[in-house]
Amino acid sequence: MWQRRALKEDQLRSDVRFTLPVLSTNKSLLSCNPQLGSNKELKLGEESICTLGEDISRVPSATCSTMRHLSSRHTEVSQWQAQISGSIGQLDREISALEQMKDTAECCLQEKQLYSQLMSDCVAIGNSLSSAVQRQDRVLIELKKEEQLTNEIRELLQKQICILLNKLSSLKQIRTQLLADFQDKSEAIKLTTKCITYNLNTTCSRLPAGQYKPNYVSYDKWLSHCKDLWLTADNLMKDSSSFRGNLRFNLVNLKNAQERQRCSTNDGLRKKVNELSKVQHTLIWERQRTRDEFSDLTKDLEKVVGQIRNCDSKLHQVTHRLDILNQRPRYELCLDQPYFNLTLEKHDLTKMAAGLRPILKRSQQDLELTRRRLMILEDNLAKNAFALEVERKCQNLHQSFLPALDTIVVLANRPRLCTGNHRAHSYLQ
Repeated sequence: MWQRRALKEDQLRSDVRFTLPVLSTNKSLLSCNPQLGSNKELKLGEESICTLGEDISRVPSATCSTMRHLSSRHTEVSQWQAQISGSIGQLDREISALEQMKDTAECCLQEKQLYSQLMSDCVAIGNSLSSAVQRQDRVLIELKKEEQLTNEIRELLQKQICILLNKLSSLKQIRTQLLADFQDKSEAIKLTTKCITYNLNTTCSRLPAGQYKPNYVSYDKWLSHCKDLWLTADNLMKDSSSFRGNLRFNLVNLKNAQERQRCSTNDGLRKKVNELSKVQHTLIWERQRTRDEFSDLTKDLEKVVGQIRNCDSKLHQVTHRLDILNQRPRYELCLDQPYFNLTLEKHDLTKMAAGLRPILKRSQQDLELTRRRLMILEDNLAKNAFALEVERKCQNLHQSFLPALDTIVVLANRPRLCTGNHRAHSYLQ
């Protein structure tokens, strides 16, 4: 068609002098071909030439209309580019905020993992107590509650971090798409500007065929792509911002619940240690009193034994004397005063020895009861001392968890434990 147009111009120049007729308006061009406003897939300049046909005098008017459309297109693409640029800036800020939240959540997760290990050690220490003590130990129950709560928090944080990473990946993907679309629009604006400022007198009026891009899309599809991309980015940012707010709120609730349980466990440990310390002091005092009593009973028993031994010795002596006196001959063997005195003395000594033997038996029984009571006290004292040591170890280990500033975790003075298999939830309202 352009060749035909050039041939026609040569004929006009050779035959007659060229004069410009009255220029037609854009409305007349549109009325000549109604498809101009609907067919967006054809170039506007080409359609104008096709519509004009052989009337080359109407080209300036078509050119003015094309320039207006190009300028309008330039403005529209520029506005979309500015809107996409703003979305990219918002995405960058949201990605930065989400990454900060990810760092905070991961720091909190690391803290809970360390604390979970610590609580497992505390529970393992508590399990070293006897079954009877465990059933009555409220502190061990609180420790197991805190261990369970810590594990629940850890699992919840792991799930939240996975969701956060998915949202972060979605934001980065939509940012890549927006950036690619921004670059495409920059190239389109550059080419549109080049088209507007293109000089008609330039001899090179045809671009190489390789630079044409035949993959055309309709205007509606282009506009829908721009809107969908912008709306997707906006929805993802709103969703991410809402998620960050909820996660921050949940982290506060988790921290408060963990702190409440930690304080409850710590108070229970403190009360238990104080209670066991008082019991220990009482048992020590009772043991000393029982020891003194045992010592007194032992002395009394030794005294009774001595008295019995003395009575037996004197009784043996008196009996021997009587035997000697009974050896006197005939009338000399009379019931005289020495005989009566020895007989009376023998009777008194026998009665005294008989009376001391029940006392000796009672003393031996009292001493045995005291000895058993002392053994029970020693056993109770040893058990209480072991329980006190366990509770103090739990308390020291529980208090060794020192969350510092910026959620950095420090385990201070943590004892080395030689335990068996370690078994390791703030809640949301």
